[in-house]
Amino acid sequence: MRTTLGGALAAALDPVRWAAGLGFVAEPWQSGLMRTTAARVVVPCSRQVGKTQSTSYKALHTARNEPGRDVLIISPSQRQSTEMLLRIKTVHRAAGGGRLTKDNETEIGLPNGSRVLSLPGTEGTVRGFANVRLLIVDEAARVDDDVFASVLPMVGSDGQILALSTPWGRRGWFFELCEEAPGNGWERHRVTVYDSAQWTPERIAEVRASVGSYVFSSDYEAVFGDVETQVFATEDIRRAFAADLDPLFPLGAEVPQ
Repeated sequence: MRTTLGGALAAALDPVRWAAGLGFVAEPWQSGLMRTTAARVVVPCSRQVGKTQSTSYKALHTARNEPGRDVLIISPSQRQSTEMLLRIKTVHRAAGGGRLTKDNETEIGLPNGSRVLSLPGTEGTVRGFANVRLLIVDEAARVDDDVFASVLPMVGSDGQILALSTPWGRRGWFFELCEEAPGNGWERHRVTVYDSAQWTPERIAEVRASVGSYVFSSDYEAVFGDVETQVFATEDIRRAFAADLDPLFPLGAEVPQ
């Protein structure tokens, strides 16, 4: 009996095993993301690989196992945040989680006092929360720098941040974190169409033939490329600078008239 109870408890505490009990069989990359306990995680990823689904299970699992704590979802628009919250509600019903204490398009309240809230990524709407246990920044590449700066202090000392997105050019906080990870303390999970069982070789070939090389590289191979409107390539600009050359006019020197 003790072994059975111990096994059941272990399954309930493991988000992957818990989700499997509800019929969701995670792919290897999804298992890694759902199980990571790293405090700061960035996920540059392809479209349509199941990031919203796996993140929804992780969000609800966190709320169920962390009484009285908040899970916060930030997206560029309210519609995107609400879409994830709807999926979380579906998982909650499947899990037999009991009657919600609050249930609207922006928030659900669990019987254990935890909440899951969905908000649009605007600086004026994300302030006022504290001690957040899990912060999910969805489509993070399109969330403004000032919004990200506003939500960082909300996460508790034991809290976790997941920032997930398809790349959107070599710009902004999400690009910088992905480029510098793990040297900056952020754990990186890169997910391409080749990492997902949802993408067959035939489907990949069809999409590759239908979109431009920039779009395919960015949206399906999770590569941060130059935006199509750039006049000069980023690498060309970098090669134009050399650290071992003395400046023509050193700082503070008088410039000839």
